[in-house]
Amino acid sequence: MRIRAVTLFTDDLASLPNLLNRVNAGISVVSSKYGVSIVTKRVTLPFVDNINAAKEQLRILKSIAARRGYVYSGLSLMTPLDPFTVVKLITEYDTYSMVWMPEYDDELANFYINLLKSMASEEPLAARKVAILLGDLIETPYYPASVNVKGGTGLSIAILYASDLLEGGDLQRKLKDLVGKANAIGEELSELAGVEYRGIDASLSPWGQDSVVKVIEKVGGLRFGELGTMAAIGFINRLISELPFNKTGFNEVMLPLGEDNELKERFNDGLVDLFKLISYTQVCVAGIDMVPVPVSELELSRNLLLDLTEVVRVKGRSLGVRLIPARGTSMDLGEDFGKSPVISLLTGRVLK
Repeated sequence: MRIRAVTLFTDDLASLPNLLNRVNAGISVVSSKYGVSIVTKRVTLPFVDNINAAKEQLRILKSIAARRGYVYSGLSLMTPLDPFTVVKLITEYDTYSMVWMPEYDDELANFYINLLKSMASEEPLAARKVAILLGDLIETPYYPASVNVKGGTGLSIAILYASDLLEGGDLQRKLKDLVGKANAIGEELSELAGVEYRGIDASLSPWGQDSVVKVIEKVGGLRFGELGTMAAIGFINRLISELPFNKTGFNEVMLPLGEDNELKERFNDGLVDLFKLISYTQVCVAGIDMVPVPVSELELSRNLLLDLTEVVRVKGRSLGVRLIPARGTSMDLGEDFGKSPVISLLTGRVLK
């Protein structure tokens, strides 16, 4: 098990240097004591509604948080701003950004599409840092769909544990043991840092070879995409939902295409397409995440958002969407995740 993210939620930028120093000191203690590695450290701020205020926040984050090894989400939006200015802020300040769409909204959909179009011509990988959250507002350590909902200061964590679940033994017990250990570390870290503990997002998420698809295939006795896949995902989700810990955020199976090497292979093999992935969002979270799509088909993103808004309405749970504008049939997503196939929004299949 690894700690995928330690996320500090705050609205107190004046105290940020002291806060981050305390969190860093706490991380040193728990890392040594429990032998766990921390993949990322994060700072999440509340929503912004003003470009000038956003610039000032981001300037402070870049000078204080980045210097201490933190990435940050300082550009969460409820209403659209000028898309070209937002893209400039994302690239200049290296911030993550979340757009909240509680119900389908044409203006917000246009804003997101224009963001992607602007990024496509300048810096396509910047789209990794932007997501739309559909449905109810939630507070999660998972980026980019992270915003300080409660206000004030608190801490939450997310973990990587897919490979641990492949080692055998009773799945329910293993889940409980791993998440319980991580939750205890989160509680101790919060106490050491002197901030409120807001809980663990126990979502099962991938990281390259640390594949969620492998877990689903083992549980279902199948290849991902075959009949029975949805049932296997749903079974794991129910086990996560029953965990008796202080949870926050999504707490579901996550299937980001660009982050799971086995999921890429199932797409390449033709066992899965975009439409199957959309159907799986009925029983898991953010199935349409880290998906490279052709620049020429970005207008079809509107129909994708319409479909997923309907899933949210029926399911009663929030979903995240993160698309990456791409040219060609594959896209290099960077050193963490490597190449991913590009998926047609028109056919749902790998672009040939």
